[in-house]
Amino acid sequence: MLRHPSAEPVPFHPMPALDPIRAVAARLDATPVAGDRWLRGYGKSKVRTDQLYPAALPLIPPGETVLDLGCGIGLLGLLLEARGLHNDTLGIEWDPAKARFGQRLAEGWARTRILCGDLFQVPWPPCTVVAILDVLHYLTAERQRDLLCRIGAHLPEGGRLLLRAMDSRTRGMAILTRFAEWVAVGCRWNLAPGVHWRPLADLRADLAAAGFRLLASPEPVGTLAGNQLLLCEKTAPTGLGPASST
Repeated sequence: MLRHPSAEPVPFHPMPALDPIRAVAARLDATPVAGDRWLRGYGKSKVRTDQLYPAALPLIPPGETVLDLGCGIGLLGLLLEARGLHNDTLGIEWDPAKARFGQRLAEGWARTRILCGDLFQVPWPPCTVVAILDVLHYLTAERQRDLLCRIGAHLPEGGRLLLRAMDSRTRGMAILTRFAEWVAVGCRWNLAPGVHWRPLADLRADLAAAGFRLLASPEPVGTLAGNQLLLCEKTAPTGLGPASST
């Protein structure tokens, strides 16, 4: 899924023999819906069909502490816990219904926590990996830059940022992805005031300004074409205070 632009290899951690996707899908089947039947159906479909997770999990090293911003129902943390490589994950989600459902899913699991709140307001714990998967386009360009700078200030040198976004200039089937996002916002499935697609070149410039270098060039990855998965490494101080001070 990912093409590496330099001779330096990106550490890749194969999926264990126990299939975490199957384990989390079974967890969804076993979790009482409590009025959230649509969320359970959404979670089962996403965890089984979205190519994001098979692509992303091997890029998160064993034992790393993960902060999942805009975590939805917490699928990334649950998948990491299910693979059994000692990753602790804190997810922050602003949609109360999704956060509550994710908390029910994570009951009894020791390494996955989900908090409901604004990711700009909830204090961030120390971590070595930050994930922003399908979140940036809900923020204006200014807020996107602010968030990336806060992440750059929060991560230690060598920390990783895993980000999925879309290039606004991508055509073809990507138009369908963007339309689906507009519909999701319009019907309030996603509680965002709007959608803000940007050119990938602008996003790369923002990442560099926040102290990141790109470890892997993006290739389309997602249920629909057009999504891009970027793996970045924190290299330089940004001069901002810690994100938890917001």
